[in-house]
Amino acid sequence: MTLEALRDHFHWLESVVIRTDLQPSEAVIQLRSKSAGATLRLVGVLHARADFSGPDCDFVDEVVVRELPQHGPWPAEARHLLQHHNNRCVLQWLTIIGPSEVEILAEEFSDN
Repeated sequence: MTLEALRDHFHWLESVVIRTDLQPSEAVIQLRSKSAGATLRLVGVLHARADFSGPDCDFVDEVVVRELPQHGPWPAEARHLLQHHNNRCVLQWLTIIGPSEVEILAEEFSDN
C-alpha cells in the first residue's frame, strides 16, 4: 500500500522505529486508516526528531515527503537541516504533522 492510498482519509501514527544499530541506519513508520495502511521506510538517517504529545494524540493531520537537492538551494523551511547537507546525494525530508510531530532526514525513502 502506498502513501498515496492514505490521502483524504483520517489516519493515525501507529509506530515509529529508528534503528541506529543497522548500517546504514533506518527508520520505519507505520501509518493506518480505517481501510488502509502504509509503511514508510527511510534509510541512511541523518537527523530524526519526534515530539509525541501522548498516547491519545496519535492522529495525523499531514504527511509530507520532500526531496532536498544534492546541489542548489534548499527551501527556507529546511534551513535548520543545512548542517546535515552532504553534497553526496539528494536527501529525503519526511515530516508528520499532528498533535505528535515527527521529522526525519535520510538518504533514501520508500513507501510500500
